[in-house]
Amino acid sequence: MTIQLTDSPVPATGLDCLDPAYQRDPYPFYHWLLRHDPVHRGKDGTWYVTRYDDVRTAMSDKRFACANVRDHWEEMVGPGALKEVMRDTIFFEDDPQHGFLRSLISPAFKPKRMRAMEPQIRRVVDELLEPLVHRGEMDLVKDFAAPLALIFICELLGVPYEGHEKVRVWSLDIAPTLDLVPTEEEIRVGNIAMGEFSDYLAQLIAERPKGPSEDLIGVMLEALEEGKGGGERPLTLSAIISTIISVVFAGHDTVTNQVSNSILAFIHHPDQLHLLRQDPGRMPDAVSECLRYDSAVQSNSRRLTEDVELGGVTLPAGDFVVALMGAANRDPAEFPDPDRFDITRTSVHPMSFGAGMRYCLGAILGRLEIAAALERLIWLDDLRVTIPEEQFVYQRSSMFRGLASLPVSFTPVTDYPPRRK
Repeated sequence: MTIQLTDSPVPATGLDCLDPAYQRDPYPFYHWLLRHDPVHRGKDGTWYVTRYDDVRTAMSDKRFACANVRDHWEEMVGPGALKEVMRDTIFFEDDPQHGFLRSLISPAFKPKRMRAMEPQIRRVVDELLEPLVHRGEMDLVKDFAAPLALIFICELLGVPYEGHEKVRVWSLDIAPTLDLVPTEEEIRVGNIAMGEFSDYLAQLIAERPKGPSEDLIGVMLEALEEGKGGGERPLTLSAIISTIISVVFAGHDTVTNQVSNSILAFIHHPDQLHLLRQDPGRMPDAVSECLRYDSAVQSNSRRLTEDVELGGVTLPAGDFVVALMGAANRDPAEFPDPDRFDITRTSVHPMSFGAGMRYCLGAILGRLEIAAALERLIWLDDLRVTIPEEQFVYQRSSMFRGLASLPVSFTPVTDYPPRRK
């Protein structure tokens, strides 16, 4: 699909990420901004950065800080469990504390360990799909993508199976408070969920048997017991709980949304679906193209510690900057014909997993989950969406992009699982 625009979709008052048109489809906005106003002052005074190189700078340059975003968020949500728990999150830290926390959790994300999970990922994909494919219909988000993502983020953390459903409910209740301007009711519900989630993790940690473990809880507890230091503040139990909850949001919503976004892209582009069926060896490039074309992660926020010139525009210290990763993935200077979905692209490096020292530790696991899901889903015959797109409900978010529900139908499968191609 090539986007053709004659008039700006961005109002004269500036970009508003709460605009329902933007929430439904941000790409016409990105298309215009990239070509006419790549460093844009939005409606609320926030700077929106769109070009690939500028987004990479905003994501990796220490002048674009995360720690001072915390103050704004804490003021927004007010007192309560949200503020108390998330004040220690790695997402609101800069170096040296960010580097310290990242070094503690990185052993749980070792590439060798992630790749060793591939057979298990494929097995779980089949276990989830087997009862669904006989029916000839499912909600791709609720029945498949969300459970898949939740199983493996909980596996990575060390959360037992019986706790999975609780984690899912808490995640759904907390998510609206982490982006945009939550309502009073969303903050109330989020505080309750955050308190329950935190208490559950504290109890889980207290009841864990002693001894080394490769899961994230075990890795961080070992660091706590050894008294490891290196950041601005020592590691504490509250920091461990905050980090665990942060990883849930980084790994659960993103994979859920990316699986559904990817399948929707293939449904809209049957020629690419046919191409991948003909040559399954293209799967790694297909996953990269899905991440680029309609990323589950659309943006990330920073606050400037000093004046910065970007694209010929001076951004003052203290201003908020939103790095629009979804726009960077459509930058014509980086990707020829960027609004076209094309799995034959090679050497694609989307901004979907971030950049620099904040590059997502779970990128390998995320790619493996997306690939395993696509390897099965692309073989469902006559795969189609069963509701008009006018009825699509996207999550109310500027950071994440994903459907709340994606009902699909297909020819029922009687013999499952098939042999992998």
